Amino acid sequence: MHSLQKVLENHANVVENGYTAQRGLRYRSYAISTLRGGVGKSTLAFNLAFEMSRQRSILIADLCAQCNLTETLMPGEHPEVTILNSLQPKLLGPAFGDIPSDNSYRVSATCDAFKVTKSAYLIPGNPLLFAFPSTMYQQLQIANAQNNPKAVRGLLESLKSILDDECKTKKADGILMDTSPFYSGGTHLAWCAADAIIIPVRVDEHSIDSLELTLDLLSNSERDFQVWNQRAGGRKSPRIAAIVMTMVGSKSQIRATPDQASKMYVERALVIAEKYRHLFDHTDPADAFVITDDFVSSGRISGAKSVPISKLKIGSFHMVEGKRLQVNASAERYQRELAYLASII
Repeated sequence: MHSLQKVLENHANVVENGYTAQRGLRYRSYAISTLRGGVGKSTLAFNLAFEMSRQRSILIADLCAQCNLTETLMPGEHPEVTILNSLQPKLLGPAFGDIPSDNSYRVSATCDAFKVTKSAYLIPGNPLLFAFPSTMYQQLQIANAQNNPKAVRGLLESLKSILDDECKTKKADGILMDTSPFYSGGTHLAWCAADAIIIPVRVDEHSIDSLELTLDLLSNSERDFQVWNQRAGGRKSPRIAAIVMTMVGSKSQIRATPDQASKMYVERALVIAEKYRHLFDHTDPADAFVITDDFVSSGRISGAKSVPISKLKIGSFHMVEGKRLQVNASAERYQRELAYLASII
């Protein structure tokens, strides 16, 4: 079967019949990562965190300096402890303080939706992560100049160590990381900490280019990620758990049928994935593709009100930025798409 036809038929089965793979989470740690902003990553991260926490207790880490995920999970809060409080002393030593003994916050204390899930904890983001890459790469260059692969590995796996320790303390079974739309600093460390990566790809030209760049960075021995892996004595790349095509079908008038422009971008993404099939653990990379709609008002409500899409009630009204928005019947379709994504990763 042609890859595009396979993806479209699977999507129709998800939308029409509520199909899920029923496999459960295959990896312990995931990073949601894309090198392009405006693709719906924050909405996806919040909703996937909720779907994952239905299956297992999880630790969520916000590695994006914009802190959108932190704001959604901890609305109106100003957390004193952030990911930077752990990363700086881990990378730079005790002169920058001690690593906090308690790095995370229980999500259900600030986001009511998580009161019905397994335990979920958040290590909040910090806007100062924008300046973090220069500090990190300075330390890596020093370790590399000393020809010390063990020290390089220790730096690259600093985030992994922090998350593993916090999981042990909180008895969390899984990890989900949200990253910035830039390959540097926190995103680099998240790739080193993740067993698998989930890549959102919007149906537009820049996102298709970003997908190819991301997959090339993950695999090309001459690009930065793999160069540092080799300097660390050899490290494996994370697997690709899913390619999530976002904002698909906004111009289609037929249920479960993406518009022609969306189909074209999905097909181009499939061609790129095929070039990097060694990064997937699916026999066919097309099996890693998930189509999600333009969540429109439901997505805005979800983020603004800290309510996962799967918990939105069809027909309900919500005030968002002075506008009265209604959850329409299409939310059921979005709920099924998100449930399917959580079932294949």
